[in-house]
Amino acid sequence: MKITKLVHSCFILEKDGKRILVDPGVYSWQSGVVEEDLMSDLDSVVVTHEHPDHLSEDFVDLVKTKSPGAKWYGPSQVVSQLADWGINGSSSSDDDSIVFIESSHADLDPWFPEQPEHTSFVLFNEVLVGGDCHTLSDSHGARIFAGAINGGPWGAVVGFARMIEAMDNRPEVVIPAHDWHWNDEARKGIYNRLGEVMEAQGVKFVPMENGLSVDI
Repeated sequence: MKITKLVHSCFILEKDGKRILVDPGVYSWQSGVVEEDLMSDLDSVVVTHEHPDHLSEDFVDLVKTKSPGAKWYGPSQVVSQLADWGINGSSSSDDDSIVFIESSHADLDPWFPEQPEHTSFVLFNEVLVGGDCHTLSDSHGARIFAGAINGGPWGAVVGFARMIEAMDNRPEVVIPAHDWHWNDEARKGIYNRLGEVMEAQGVKFVPMENGLSVDI
């Protein structure tokens, strides 16, 4: 499995010649890491929820241009937003490589008055994409978990670690998402400590460098 992190919660997953883009959000778009050629030949795009840091109109326009045949997936609010931007999306999947997992966004009260519709995904039967959920209780058979280690206004890395600890079936590997909010020095320190905490839980933590691919 080849995984490329494109800042915050955005990834490209590649396996057996298929490419899936995850959460094309505004922080990723503004970072300068997103190269146009990377958006070519995408088979699918999955979006966990409609918040701008996971779904950016400018980013979507680029993907639509470079990969016009890509299939888009997300909850109904995402599908509705995509329709406004001229894209047909789906809130269900009959593709075995894209499985919707029911999940809820982390509690936003009192920061925001409403919770967005939210979904997680298991992709390629190997990667659980958690989105902004801190209450997943199982890895759903995935050996790799891309999870929100920092929630910005709504969560903390301690809550993330507790979620992994409480899982009935822990993943083998954790990779970090939702960490745009930290500067490089803070991110390095958190990654180092997460590696120690995850190891104690029998899980391998793989730090990701933006724009670079790793094989897991």
